[in-house]
Amino acid sequence: MNSGWAIALIVLGAIYIVKPDIFTRSPWGSTVEQRVLSNKNYSRYMRVLGGILIVLGTVFLLKRK
Repeated sequence: MNSGWAIALIVLGAIYIVKPDIFTRSPWGSTVEQRVLSNKNYSRYMRVLGGILIVLGTVFLLKRK
């Protein structure tokens, strides 16, 4: 995997952690997660997803070296 993709995963994960409600007003409407989960649980879900993306990006970045 290219190191650019790993850095992109880390950046996207950081955005999800800092601003978990980034996709609540998306042009394509609400996602399935937004309809099923409450606001608090959706925020928690996005933060966990961000953490997973950061870990994956870090693993790919370290594996490359």
